[in-house]
Amino acid sequence: MKELLPDIERWREAGKKVAVATVVQAYGSAPRRPGAKMAISEDGEFVGSVSGGCVENDVVEHARQVIEEDHPRLVPYGISDEMAFNVGLACGGQIEVFIQPFGKAFPTEKPVAFAYVVDGPEQGSGLLAWEFGKHRGSVGQGDAFDDRVARDAIGLLRDGRAGQLRYEDAPQGPTRLFVDTYPSQATIVIFGGVHTGVALAQLAKDVGGFRVVVVDARGAWATPARFPTADEIHVMHADDYLKGHPLTSQSYVAVLSHDPKLDDPALFGALQSDARFVGAIGSPKTQRERRERLKAAGLTDEQVARLYGPVGLDIGAQSPEEIGVAILAQILAAKNGKLPQPVAERPRVAAAV
Repeated sequence: MKELLPDIERWREAGKKVAVATVVQAYGSAPRRPGAKMAISEDGEFVGSVSGGCVENDVVEHARQVIEEDHPRLVPYGISDEMAFNVGLACGGQIEVFIQPFGKAFPTEKPVAFAYVVDGPEQGSGLLAWEFGKHRGSVGQGDAFDDRVARDAIGLLRDGRAGQLRYEDAPQGPTRLFVDTYPSQATIVIFGGVHTGVALAQLAKDVGGFRVVVVDARGAWATPARFPTADEIHVMHADDYLKGHPLTSQSYVAVLSHDPKLDDPALFGALQSDARFVGAIGSPKTQRERRERLKAAGLTDEQVARLYGPVGLDIGAQSPEEIGVAILAQILAAKNGKLPQPVAERPRVAAAV
């Protein structure tokens, strides 16, 4: 959504009304996934995409009607022999596009979830929900239902993904909502300013677009010269850092020092936090010993089971740069919901530092 806002503001400053179209359902080989958006001005100018070019012209026409009527609509697009030469999806997929007038309800702050009714009573009504539990607005079926929708929307926000909510038992009948999520920027926290951390920091910024934080009590290892792309560098012990910087569901932790005195406090705090991913470098033997120490220090079996170790996908990595690639790939898989639960014993990623 943020990439559309400059054009939206330009149109609005010129006195033009605006509609926003969002993919809320996608089947098969549809080219864009749920959450993809385009914005359309009342005179037909548009930015963004919902299908990569297959149906955009038709969406523009619907959007102009939505603006004129000041009422949203849900438009399905599929594939048939006839539609293939009209407004269908040449890829053979199916999508549903919800088109609504742009209004003040569209958030720009983060982190927040925006849930709105796409099918059912009170179509187009919506609410904003923040991760700490507060919500504003209404989906139009009573306070108790608003509270329920807000809780479910916050769950999607914490997962960092957009998605649908369906309620067959809603007070006024079956209701389907779509939730746009605007999470805080994903952050990789690197504990240990070692060579692998240097490579990971650069890759995380260049490839993943992550915010990068480096923490190491050894001042010679944690310097701007070593980490020129890092957003923050903290020369301090891990437990001191974690006291003042709580990890969130958008935090991804890589513990790389290869020294229990430095690594164990970082893991002890991270595994008790809301961090989406916690991984640590080291051989399977190192991991077994580390897990036993963490349990002896007071972590539960469930907390210790969250640890990905040895960290990084098994791609036969050897150099710090290759290991950085392996770690970032695993973190991206976690971010995109494609990572299985950690396994305590698996092939070793080289433990270069």
